[in-house]
Amino acid sequence: MKKILTSLTVALLCLGLRANATVYFQSNFDSLAPSVTSVNGGLLTLTAYGEPANWGIIRDGALTIYGGATHNGASSARLVGLGADLAAGKSLLRISGEYRTKNAWDNSPFATTAKIEYQNNTWNFDYNNLTVSTATPGWTSFNLDLNLAGLATDIAHIDMINLNFYIGGSNPGEFQVDNLTVQTVPEPSSAALMGLGVAGLLAFRLRRKV
Repeated sequence: MKKILTSLTVALLCLGLRANATVYFQSNFDSLAPSVTSVNGGLLTLTAYGEPANWGIIRDGALTIYGGATHNGASSARLVGLGADLAAGKSLLRISGEYRTKNAWDNSPFATTAKIEYQNNTWNFDYNNLTVSTATPGWTSFNLDLNLAGLATDIAHIDMINLNFYIGGSNPGEFQVDNLTVQTVPEPSSAALMGLGVAGLLAFRLRRKV
């Protein structure tokens, strides 16, 4: 009985997070030509800048940022609607997917630093980032969260957030991201309370039937 209720709670928590999510971007980047410089994923579009804009940002069916120039990457416009999501209890902005590094086109090994970041679209600083500075040839799953409720309104405005996938410097190497999803979800504690509440109701009904 206890194991059943625990499983139900976890399942309900996952379903609750999913059901209450607002998906801003979602793509596996498959079936896109290497020459693509702009990728639409629903409410948001990622657009190449720097060297990727010259020949595209897709390789091996993944978003690919190339090293070798000063500033290369792909970024989005501002995320519109975060204020409404926060008011509706969706307090976490989450980027999830997989990343890996590759050698450069001339087979020079990865020797640069790549970032996935929440960036202030006006002042160009980042709120939170995932930094990759070592060779990571295998696909690695990641989640990168930003607590919307924790943004200080006097220095960071909720309507100034965009996404940035970035390589700085001029060292060789490529950074790839795949199966990318950007969404707002309820804070885990809130979703857990909801799951526990439903599990409690189920437990009450099961006991009455026994």
